[in-house]
Amino acid sequence: MSDGVRLRADIWLPDRDGPVPVLLERMPYDKSSSFMAQHIVGLEIVRALDAGFAVVVQDTRGRYASEGDFDPFTHEATDGGDTVAWLLEQDFCNGEVFMYGASYIGATQLLAASAAPKGLRAIAPQLTTSDYYESWTYRGGALQLGFVLLWIIESLAPPDLDRRAPDEALGALLAELNENPWRALDLVPSRRAELEALAPYLRDWLAHPSRDGFWAAIDPSRAFGRMDVAGLHIGGWHDIFLDGTLRNYRGLTEHAATEEARGRQYLVVGPWSHGNLSGWQGDGWHGYDADSGALDLTATHLEFFSAIAAGREPDLPKARIFFTGADTWHDLPSWPPPDTTPTSWALRADGSLTQGAAGEQATLTYRSDPANPVPTAGGATFLPGLLVARNSGPKDQAAIEARDDVLVLTSAPLETGLTIAGEVVLHLEAASSAEDCDWTARLTEVDAAGRSVGLVDGILRARYRHGGDAVALVPGRRESYRLPLGSIAHVVPAGHRLRLQIASSNYPRFDRNPQAMADPAEATGDDFVVAHQTVFVGVGGTHLVIPIAPDLPEG
Repeated sequence: MSDGVRLRADIWLPDRDGPVPVLLERMPYDKSSSFMAQHIVGLEIVRALDAGFAVVVQDTRGRYASEGDFDPFTHEATDGGDTVAWLLEQDFCNGEVFMYGASYIGATQLLAASAAPKGLRAIAPQLTTSDYYESWTYRGGALQLGFVLLWIIESLAPPDLDRRAPDEALGALLAELNENPWRALDLVPSRRAELEALAPYLRDWLAHPSRDGFWAAIDPSRAFGRMDVAGLHIGGWHDIFLDGTLRNYRGLTEHAATEEARGRQYLVVGPWSHGNLSGWQGDGWHGYDADSGALDLTATHLEFFSAIAAGREPDLPKARIFFTGADTWHDLPSWPPPDTTPTSWALRADGSLTQGAAGEQATLTYRSDPANPVPTAGGATFLPGLLVARNSGPKDQAAIEARDDVLVLTSAPLETGLTIAGEVVLHLEAASSAEDCDWTARLTEVDAAGRSVGLVDGILRARYRHGGDAVALVPGRRESYRLPLGSIAHVVPAGHRLRLQIASSNYPRFDRNPQAMADPAEATGDDFVVAHQTVFVGVGGTHLVIPIAPDLPEG
C-alpha cells in the first residue's frame, strides 16, 4: 500500500498465454476460506479461470494474512485504489480490473470505486448497502443492534483477538458470547467497556447516532458521480441491506460519471436474506427456482464481466426480479417496473384498512414500555440462525398481533389479486406522551385460514424525524412522519387480506429506545419511560401507500 503496509493475496491464473482481465475480491473474512471466498459470494473461481480471467483474493488491512490495523471502512478507498494500481503493474493483468463480492466485500468495491482508480472497469456488489450509517449501522435513527453485535461476535472480533497480546478475560467473554449470542443482545446498556474492548470501533459507531461528518467521510454514495464503472447489483428481499442495494443501482443509473457507465447498471433481486441465498426463508419455501444455484450466479457474474471486457452489452436484463407470492422470476426494463401506481390505504377507527375512503377522524391508542419491547419476528434481520434464515424473512405474526401494544388494521378479502412492486411507505400522524419514541410498522399478508405472515417492515426514531441532530418531541403534540417500510415484489392472491401493524419497538433487531432523551446506548432501566401513543386515523390521518403494478410481468 502507499503507506508501506503489506496486504497479502492469493493469485489464481488461467492456463493461457498473455495478460488477461483480473477479477478482484477484497475481503476481511479470510481469503483461504473457500466458504467465504467462493460459496457466500456466488462465484466459483475455477469457472472464472476457464472463462479467461485471473482471480485475486486479498485479505484487507489488519485481517488474517495482511499487515496493519483493521478499522472498518476507513482504509478501503485508498487500499482498494492501491491494489488496483498494483495489479495494473503485473504482467498477468491486461489493464482491466473487475471487483466482486458480498456484504463488507461489497463495501470494499464501492469505496474503491469512490476513489475512481484507473483500470477499474466494473463492480458487482452483492447483499450490501450504499452507505454505512443508514441500513448498515442504523436504520431510521435506530441502532441495528442485532446486526452490529452479531457481526462483531461472529466475524470481526475472533481474528482481531488472535492478533493481539493474549487476553484471557476477553477470550473467555468472546467464547461465552459465541456460545450464547442472545446474551450480548440482552445487555443493558448496550455501550459496555467489555464490548468496546472486543471491538474498539464500536465506540465510534455508538458515539455518532445521527448522520454526521463521521459517516460522511466513509459514504461512497456521495461519490456516485465520480464512479466510471458498470455495475451488477445483487440483493435479497429479506436482506438487511436491500434498501442500499436498490440505492446503489438507482444512484449509479442516474449519476455515474459517464453515459456509458449509467447505461450499464444491472439488478438482480432474489427472495434471499443475508447469508442465505436459498429458497428456504423464515417459515416458508419459495420453490426450487428461488435458489441462487438455480439462477447460477457464477454464470451471471461471468456474462457481465466478459461482456464489459469485450466492449459489448451483457446478455442480461436490466432487472431480474423474483416476485414472492407467485414465486417466479421476471425480467424487467427497470426497477421499479414501468406503470406502477401508488395506491393509498386509509386506517379506520374500527381496525380496518381500506383503499380509498378514509372515514371519520378518530384516534387509536396503545401503551409502549421499553422494559417489555415488542419482540422481533422475522423481516430483514441478522440474528442467530443466519445461514438458515431461522429468524429472518416471512414469519408468522400471531404472537405479535396478540399483544396489546401493537395496533392491528386489516383489509377486507381482496376481490382481485394485487401485484406489489416497489417501496411501501406509511405516512403516520401520531402523538406521544414521551420526549422520544420509536415508530415501527409492518405490512403482512393474511391467508384464507387467518394466518398473518410478515412481508416488509420499518422503523423511525422520532428524535431524528427532521434529520440531523436529535430534537425532543413535545409530549402530546401531533406530528407527521414518513416511515418507509422497504421495497418488495410480491403477489397477493384474491381472497387474501392485507394487514398493517403499528408499534413502538422491534427488539433485538433494533435497540431499545428509553423513550426519554437519554442516549439509548447508555440507557439503563432507570431511564426507561412508559409512553402513551396516539395514532390519528380517518380523514387527514395516517395512511399507507402501496405501489401496485397493473399485471404480473411476463416471466
